[in-house]
Amino acid sequence: MTADRGTPRATILVVDDDEAHRYAKVHTLRRAGFEVHEAARGMDALRLIAERPPRLVVLDVNLPDLSGWEVCRRLKREPETATIPVLQMSASYVTEADTVRALEGGADACLTEPIEPPVLIATVRALLRARRAEEELRDALAREQAARAAAEAASRTKDDFLATLSHELRSPLNAILSWVRLARTDRLDTEKQKHALEVIERNTRLQMRLIEELLDVSRIVSGKMRLELELVDVAPLVHTALESIRPLAEEKEIVVGTAIDPRVAPIAADAYRVQQVFVNLLSNAVKFTPPGGRVDVAVRDEDSHTVISIKDTGRGIAPAFLPHIFERFRQGDASTTRGAGGLGLGLAIVRHLVDLHGGSVAAESAGVDKGSTFTVHLPIAKAHTGRTQGAHAIALPRTSTEAPDLSGLRILLVDDEADAREAISFALQQYGARVRQSASVEQAIRLLEAEPPDMIISDIAMPGEDGYALVQRIRESSNADVGRLPIIALTAYSSLDDRQRIAKAGFDLQLAKPVEPGHLAAAVGRLVQRTRGA
Repeated sequence: MTADRGTPRATILVVDDDEAHRYAKVHTLRRAGFEVHEAARGMDALRLIAERPPRLVVLDVNLPDLSGWEVCRRLKREPETATIPVLQMSASYVTEADTVRALEGGADACLTEPIEPPVLIATVRALLRARRAEEELRDALAREQAARAAAEAASRTKDDFLATLSHELRSPLNAILSWVRLARTDRLDTEKQKHALEVIERNTRLQMRLIEELLDVSRIVSGKMRLELELVDVAPLVHTALESIRPLAEEKEIVVGTAIDPRVAPIAADAYRVQQVFVNLLSNAVKFTPPGGRVDVAVRDEDSHTVISIKDTGRGIAPAFLPHIFERFRQGDASTTRGAGGLGLGLAIVRHLVDLHGGSVAAESAGVDKGSTFTVHLPIAKAHTGRTQGAHAIALPRTSTEAPDLSGLRILLVDDEADAREAISFALQQYGARVRQSASVEQAIRLLEAEPPDMIISDIAMPGEDGYALVQRIRESSNADVGRLPIIALTAYSSLDDRQRIAKAGFDLQLAKPVEPGHLAAAVGRLVQRTRGA
């Protein structure tokens, strides 16, 4: 039998110097299922309560040392014991004034002896229910306060992130706009014009990276981050990532050491996303390592995993922040005096991408200014039976050195944005192409019927009819030559779902905006050659 409905064998302390009365109470309560302790004196009761606080005290008023009133008063004034219910009992102090004195002294209830056992048990259970209700209310309040504190902390974190985001987006824009305005004054000599273009390009690339990080986080939060798995070699991906951070490392005179085992087994992975993991980790290592420091990269197989370790002699991680290092919107230093830029999203993206591949990533640091080590474990492909011919690295975006000859190639460019049409058209014309422009699908169809081009480059998102409508109308054309025209989708929609839909719609190739002029021209040239060869 349970006594405290949900709390088996609730502990009760019975305090009474009359042995017969004490025995009767103890016997009654034990038969009701309670665990009962006894005391004959007030001081003994206080000692027992201090050693093991009971759920409730049944307290006689008339004790040989301290009165029951004094014992109750001492219990109620101490925070540790103030919540223990006290049932005051007496056979001699039974007037209304005595009852008032007991209740005002802190007692939770009063009974006059002799008392029937059912009344004692019912009163005890009622007091225990009241105590349990108070505890549940306090717990609920504590949880509410904790939730509110967590929400306020999250709100502060997001406010800090938004402030950082505003700063990180505006800073490159400020540099770009300032140099553009200076260039329009015609006061820059050739050397300054070259420098202005370098600054504009560098800050534009920085903006692109920030936007990509925000889009990746959006995909993660919405559950739309997808992988295109294939058999991939890890070593080439690491080498390519190393090339991407080498200029900054050389600028800061940071030594980059490598211990990459070329025999590591292939993994089943999305090559682009795995390389993104390595680029993010290496960029962080170089960014937070002071000039003259060192970054070491090691790649090896360990049991059923390929292990990639990136160790630096940089700023390190404070012990209090280490558990939060992979959380979104969290930065070790979000103040206006921080020494490094960025949104603080790179490591959160790293963790999610590694998790999607069935791997793990961990961070270690002995503390601030003591460097850090990031270790990635990626599972080796189960189907691996030897070296693979499909292993490869993804080339990072860079200015193309190719100079394709597009002389005489007729291109129809379809985009509702006038600035985009002008820039893309000018870029293709530099490689010899003849470009006609259209701001809508309907206009594009008229131009196409009047003079069929050799190729079409079309945006996807356009008012009225979009790029999907255009490619459908072309592929369904009764003119076989028009229906076979090569079509490139040039769009800012670049998720896996978008790429699949674009390919299914009938486009021959997709390029993501913004695109390097050289990359675009090279892609156009290759597609034309492939089409003519077919």
